Amino acid sequence: MRELAYKVGDVVGDRFLSPPRTAFGNYVNHGPRDRQAIALTFDDGPSLDSTERLLDVLGELDAPSTFFCVGENVRANPDLVRRELDEGHCVGSHSERHSRGAGLSLSDTRHIEQGEAAIVETTGFRPTLYRPPWGWLTPWEARRLHKRGYTIVGWDVYTLDWQIPEPAAGSVADGIVRDTRPGSIICMHDAFPLEERWNKRVTAETVALIVPRLRDLGFEFVTVDDLLDVPARRPPAESLS
Repeated sequence: MRELAYKVGDVVGDRFLSPPRTAFGNYVNHGPRDRQAIALTFDDGPSLDSTERLLDVLGELDAPSTFFCVGENVRANPDLVRRELDEGHCVGSHSERHSRGAGLSLSDTRHIEQGEAAIVETTGFRPTLYRPPWGWLTPWEARRLHKRGYTIVGWDVYTLDWQIPEPAAGSVADGIVRDTRPGSIICMHDAFPLEERWNKRVTAETVALIVPRLRDLGFEFVTVDDLLDVPARRPPAESLS
């Protein structure tokens, strides 16, 4: 009975709280449709091995991207976060522990504050881009995030590269190329939440396939802040509105 309740909860949450069509209009799911620019985004890291492998591929392809990082993973692998920034990528928050339930709370903001603090401690700046775990966003969670100055970033191209066992990179790549439009935000996963090390290959392999194909179609890869024309960071001491 409990397992059935969880499954029903997942279906309801995915249907009514997640982008691109739901979440009560609080997500930004894509950029301008009249610009041939798109954004690769990666959730759940950083983790050793998997994030390192992906960064190597992104560097070889010169494809700037955006990483939505989990606070506990940031504390476990701060050098990887700094490497992301050093190599021209953008860093946003993906909460402290990747909990769907935390965002359902009517009053608890610790998951936001602690995830933000991990990034401040590692980078010296406050992130201003946020992606809720699993894409679940309630109206009250959106108000909390907007009050803290966040742009809440969704997606219009979703992938199953997070699945275990890993899907075939070619199949994931075909789906991305098929669904991408001007202004698209592509949601992928570079690691596994709360795991310091993860041997994940499909994401890096998929990126190696899609970047040349999408460039051949005329697309330019940019970070989310560039695509949406919003700030990616603020000073840590800046007061909240």
